[in-house]
Amino acid sequence: PCHTCWRTRPRGGVVVFDTGRTGKMKAPLRKVQLENIPVHPEMTKEDIAALFKLFDADENTRSAILIDLYFNTLAYATKSGFNTEKSSTWLAIVKAVHEKATGELQTIGNSFEFFKLLMLQSSVHRPPYSLGIFTYAEMKDLTEYMLSTYFRHYKLYQYAFTKLVRMDVKLASPVLETAPTPFELLGVAFPDSEWAEKQAEIKAKIEEERRKAEEEAAAKEEAEREARIKAEYDAAIPEEVSTRVSEALAQSMKEMKEQLEARFKEQEEALLAKIAELEAK
Repeated sequence: PCHTCWRTRPRGGVVVFDTGRTGKMKAPLRKVQLENIPVHPEMTKEDIAALFKLFDADENTRSAILIDLYFNTLAYATKSGFNTEKSSTWLAIVKAVHEKATGELQTIGNSFEFFKLLMLQSSVHRPPYSLGIFTYAEMKDLTEYMLSTYFRHYKLYQYAFTKLVRMDVKLASPVLETAPTPFELLGVAFPDSEWAEKQAEIKAKIEEERRKAEEEAAAKEEAEREARIKAEYDAAIPEEVSTRVSEALAQSMKEMKEQLEARFKEQEEALLAKIAELEAK
């Protein structure tokens, strides 16, 4: 004989059952567990905001959208004459559908299939896996309501609750690879000895270019070092000494110039005298 007696009762909006043998209360074993949401028929938007802790609706657009969604859901439940059990289950279904749709970025088809699953397990009485909370007519009305409201504006909900992703694109220069040098044809191939000579020449040429580059770098470095030493030496000489040296050089150049001019004059006079002597003969 079956010792289990099934019976359902509303408790805070959730259907529970007990067993005849132990008397312990258990939750229904649904395929998808629904949230236990305490509701009452006269809930306002402020009550919904407090229930779901959506206190930033004035600044957060998503919170305001959620409050409107849940409020309209409960308003339709009240209009349909649902009791607390049905209203709680209906709100839990809408909340579960919305969170799965926006959290997993579902397509509208997959989201509607999930909604149908929740409605079936809440409309067919097969304890403990499903409970007949809604009648067939109520299930049909609720499905039409969701199609004309939530799923009609499904893309807008997806847009509002999808996280913004920013992508920074940087243009990079293409990497061009040089094609390898093709092998010589067998008709123009070199013997091993000639090939070795050519390789030695190439190696010697590379070594010569490397040596010249090192010499040029060393010469450039030496020139820079000499220029740096001269600049440091000139900077170390006092200005008075530099002035005296310049004056002494100027005086010496002047004396040398006068001596050269006197010597050139004597040579010119001697040359003119010889020319006059030759003309007299």
